[in-house]
Amino acid sequence: MLFVLGTERTGRKEEAYGKGLSLWESGPPENMRYYVAYAIARLSRDLSMKDESVVWFRRMYDLASDKKHAVQALSQIIELGGAGPEDAAALLINSPTDKRALALLADAKAGTSGLVEYALGYRAYIGKKYGEAMAHFELASKDIAYGEAARYYHAYSAYREKKDDTAYKLWSDLALTGFDYPQRSVQRLETLAGRYKKDEIIGLFKKAAAAREKDYPAVASDALAALMRIGGPSEAAEAERILFAIHTSSAQAAAIRWERGWRAWKEKRYRDAYDQWSAGYSHDIENPETASRLLYWQMRALEKLNSPIAAERIKNQLVSRWPAEYYTFLASPDGGIKSGDAPEKYVVSDDLSEWGFVTDARLASSGITSANVTSEDIPVLYRSARLALWNGDFPSAVRTFSVMRKALPPDELAAAEMLKISYPQAFKAAVEAASDRTGTPQGVIWGVMRQESVYEPNVTSSAGAYGLMQLMPATAKDESKKMAMSADAYLRPADNILLGANYLAWLFARFKQAPLALAAYNAGGSPVSRWSKAPITDMAEWVEDIAYRETRGYVKAVLRNIEVYKLLYAERGGSDGD
Repeated sequence: MLFVLGTERTGRKEEAYGKGLSLWESGPPENMRYYVAYAIARLSRDLSMKDESVVWFRRMYDLASDKKHAVQALSQIIELGGAGPEDAAALLINSPTDKRALALLADAKAGTSGLVEYALGYRAYIGKKYGEAMAHFELASKDIAYGEAARYYHAYSAYREKKDDTAYKLWSDLALTGFDYPQRSVQRLETLAGRYKKDEIIGLFKKAAAAREKDYPAVASDALAALMRIGGPSEAAEAERILFAIHTSSAQAAAIRWERGWRAWKEKRYRDAYDQWSAGYSHDIENPETASRLLYWQMRALEKLNSPIAAERIKNQLVSRWPAEYYTFLASPDGGIKSGDAPEKYVVSDDLSEWGFVTDARLASSGITSANVTSEDIPVLYRSARLALWNGDFPSAVRTFSVMRKALPPDELAAAEMLKISYPQAFKAAVEAASDRTGTPQGVIWGVMRQESVYEPNVTSSAGAYGLMQLMPATAKDESKKMAMSADAYLRPADNILLGANYLAWLFARFKQAPLALAAYNAGGSPVSRWSKAPITDMAEWVEDIAYRETRGYVKAVLRNIEVYKLLYAERGGSDGD
């Protein structure tokens, strides 16, 4: 493989193509097949072998392990004019606003395939054309690969169209038998119970709690939590007993304990608040935000109860167990981050890495996931992430780090040089220029960029937000006018950063404090103005009371990002994070 890459890069493409074919015919290892197919596809394309290239890009797509690789292969197939309806549909699912895919599907006949129908249905769904979406999802519902997703979104479209019988039937079936969408279906059924067949939905939740306890415990705990909210007194009490006895460390148990503690806190019942948060915390909780939140507010409650020694003990536990989290920064200015390099045991190099062969590192790490990672995998992942950074592939570095952290002890996770993998100075020159021009600190720009796009320059959301700073077209247009730039400037990465930074500068000038400005970046200025009418005496409380769940999580994540960047790089301009 390295010979193929070397001859390709030195312009000997015919030789590289022949060696690539020989390598494929020799039966390369499974984790290498994607890269071999990609090399042959590129080379045959460059050698003007169009039909051959399409075949290999299609093989590359079949072997793709993530969305980025799939989109890359499908885009090339369309560029080469070898795409059919199913290729266009697959691209549309991964990139709902792709105009080329939409054009190819414009004349697709009903029932072409489950994939095509699902893609068209999803496109109609995000465009709020629910009647049209239902027709497509109905045709896609029998497809093995997309049937469950089609039934879920069919149900949601029916719900929006007030066709509650259809929504109830589809969501109920998914709650009891699904494996991709059962939790979301339980959540939707709880909402549906507000206007339709509440008693039947309560009965369904009882059934789901019992039926799915072994094969899908998270669905069972979701159903129990829903029963606690919408069931009668006896039903709620029994559901609570089971949830707290059997699903002690579940996300639902922690969430319910949190909410009860928060109500007690707001009523100044600090002992009750502490008791709920203490009962909700478990060492088995894997979600850093959930665990650190419970510990932080335990600490705050103990401070209110004049128990400084106990509060300090909880603080130390928070800082040592969950470094570089939002709540850790609230408790400690350094967020538990320690200066220093990654442990030497992880810095294992080899000749290929020294020469920067990114493909070799990716091959070595491709089979390692969050579900199976162990401490023995860390050197391989660390090498892969470092090479990704060297190659400017910031998203891959962050994704690799997210796998690494599952096996990293907290004290090693807290090492500054280790954290730089997940918090890189992406597009550094453009960020520095935007910061100098707009006054927005670099850490704020990077903090927003990481949360909005994970440094993917061309990503488009289902709502139409684009680029590194995820600017909506209307916002981009307004900022372009302010800065005397062209209307399409936001499509270019450096200009997208500049426009986003300018918008942030305006929000910071308007709202004065970082949490408010960031909330406005996510949710708009009007809601933030409503939420901040009364004087804010405790900013941590204000953040917890943000009405929109998405915005609340967004603000916490970006504030954390800003503080991490501030400590890792100490860039000029600081972070304005208070």
